[in-house]
Amino acid sequence: MSIETDVIELLKKLEGTKQYQTKMKYFRNGMFHIYKDSEGFETIGYGHLVKQSERSKFVNGITEQQADQLLLVDYQKAKRDADSFNLDLPERWNALVSILVFQLGKAGYSKFVKHLAALKNRNYATAIVELKNSKLYQQTPNRIDQLLYWVTN
Repeated sequence: MSIETDVIELLKKLEGTKQYQTKMKYFRNGMFHIYKDSEGFETIGYGHLVKQSERSKFVNGITEQQADQLLLVDYQKAKRDADSFNLDLPERWNALVSILVFQLGKAGYSKFVKHLAALKNRNYATAIVELKNSKLYQQTPNRIDQLLYWVTN
């Protein structure tokens, strides 16, 4: 399996599998439907933030194939944004940065100055500490712990 395939599967798990979304009623009648994320933003599929300009095409839901395609497009954008940090890290650490950019956006992730500095210096222990000292970790400790476990094992 390629790293991109691994990351896509990990993002599905982190953003809510189809089974989880079925339980929450976000996935019903064979379609993913718009729901509010933990911050109150309209979301569909696997963490796609619904822009006002695209809301009308999602109002009746999307198929699993469409959700997969949206996730791939969103992840590829996050990966391009993550690559712009020019960190040149081992594969899984690069993937971690992409996943964090997927979750926070490039601007949001760029605020992790100490974490980014540690990564630039390839000081992974400090990068982990800085991530665990963040507001993000306070809000989503299980998610970050899962990511860190995936990166380090």
